[in-house]
Amino acid sequence: MIKSRKTKQPGQRTVWPYLQSIPEIIVYEIISKILLLALVFILKKILMALVLMTGRVAVTSGDFGFIFKSPWGWLAIIITLLMFGVYVAFDINIIMNYCGEKALGRPAHLTKIIPESIVESKLFFTPGGLVVLLYSVLITPTIGIGMSISLTRNLYIPNFISSVIRSNIFYNSIFTVFQVLMLITGVLGMFTIPGMVIDHVPAAKAFRQSAGIFIHNIKDIIKNVLLFLLKYGLISLLIILALSILPVIFIIFGSVAGNSAERFGVIAFVLTVFGLILASSTLFLPLFILKLTQLYYKYTKGTDTALKSEPVSYIRKFIIAGVSCYLFLWSFTGFVDVFFEDIFVSNTSSSVIGHRGAGNEGGENTIGGIRKAIDLDCYGTEIDIQRTYDGYYILNHDKTFKRVAGVNKAPGDLTLEEIRHLKLKDAPGETIPTIDEVLDVTGDNIVLFIELKGPSADIQMCEDIVAKIKDRGMLSNCVVISLKYDLIDYIETKYPEIQTGYLAFISLGKTAELNCDYIGLEEQAASSVVIDAAHENGRKVMVWTPNNKDSQRKFLLSDADAIITDNMSQAYKLMDDLAGRDYLSIIVDEMLDELS
Repeated sequence: MIKSRKTKQPGQRTVWPYLQSIPEIIVYEIISKILLLALVFILKKILMALVLMTGRVAVTSGDFGFIFKSPWGWLAIIITLLMFGVYVAFDINIIMNYCGEKALGRPAHLTKIIPESIVESKLFFTPGGLVVLLYSVLITPTIGIGMSISLTRNLYIPNFISSVIRSNIFYNSIFTVFQVLMLITGVLGMFTIPGMVIDHVPAAKAFRQSAGIFIHNIKDIIKNVLLFLLKYGLISLLIILALSILPVIFIIFGSVAGNSAERFGVIAFVLTVFGLILASSTLFLPLFILKLTQLYYKYTKGTDTALKSEPVSYIRKFIIAGVSCYLFLWSFTGFVDVFFEDIFVSNTSSSVIGHRGAGNEGGENTIGGIRKAIDLDCYGTEIDIQRTYDGYYILNHDKTFKRVAGVNKAPGDLTLEEIRHLKLKDAPGETIPTIDEVLDVTGDNIVLFIELKGPSADIQMCEDIVAKIKDRGMLSNCVVISLKYDLIDYIETKYPEIQTGYLAFISLGKTAELNCDYIGLEEQAASSVVIDAAHENGRKVMVWTPNNKDSQRKFLLSDADAIITDNMSQAYKLMDDLAGRDYLSIIVDEMLDELS
């Protein structure tokens, strides 16, 4: 490994080369994203057509097995992989090739870089390249570390899985170790993609080279990265502070002159700050890659590459561009101010459903928990049912009773009498109830969301639960829900009078057309687009399980019909707080929702 020389060249340490690269980067980002969106749009249309050919309208987390049973499904898988390849070509290769040209002081022409980037994407479809692709596409966004492509940047571990991981010391330890290992892998491999794209080095060799570069130059890398982050953060902060002065003056003037002027100032302030934060976060990755590319040349070629700097010629361009953007911002502020009531949500409309009874405010899946949800005046309460060895239906969420009662046996291994003798950890004195006992308590006091759970969730369970609901005349007070779409589809088709709900945390296709009355979406899957589409198709939407204040605030202000949560009292207090918000809080809430 060749170590870099200590020589410094003019312009390398200044910020101007990076600042003057911004206009080109913006152009590159816009053009590449337009091409990307066009290509992916076509591929998605093809993918959706293939899904429809299998006889389904969507691929979801609870109904994806069918894609492996059809030639159309396998073709859809190939198209999906192709789509990832296209994203890699445009999302990584283009900016990396651009940075490579800039680091060498050469002109970067799109007509040259785009074809090169497409051809070089084949490097990611070798055995080693697929590992790099897997890391960038799936692992880094899912566990929340490192840099990833925009297509999968919002991937996540669903709350119902992460909560299990966090609550179990063993699982949490394993996951933490995995995160640390992936973080170390990402740090050691920070120059892997530059090696693959710029020097066409095979993936495995590029990673080994990257690890060697990092180990031999660790102090210099840390120093350069920290200096870059410090400069970038300070410049971003100074720009935000400078451009926020005028809106603040409007707010101060408005507090004296009148309410409308104050609101205009608040809108201008929030739009300015959020706009600049968005611009800063968008530009960060390309500029950081530019820095890494410069360091890559420095460590692999043995000489410092100095980015060309022409500050005088760019000052005028920056001033013109900045003034133009600022004038647009103020024009947009006037538009927002005029249509304020139409743009911003000022009232909550979502109902509250207690999770597993009353969530953290009562025993899990117990009569006491359900009574607590009723006392809190919740719209509904959600429970989980499984079948016992002797054919009864009892409440339990996990595969076994180990977590709730310390007994590592499944409901299907025990009789109802044996289950009655189990001692619940979080509800001393209570016994595990049957669905019949629950129906007696809920009646018309609350809407009961009955989740068909575990290995005993089958057609027989569907028939038995439907019969109990119909016998008691509780059609309007019960909703049968499940993660298994085939069961919900069966009930909805055979018994359309029964209310049904399908729970999904991953979905591709026409989710809004799924055969059910309610669509239950995990937090990250519950976008405004999906919610609106569901409503247009006559479906209601419930979001599960927003438990912290920020997520509850987001979905209470959304168009979702209900949230399923473990913290009902907190949700109701938030409702009261949200009803008394000022202009600033209303605008900030809306902007945070748009950015999330």
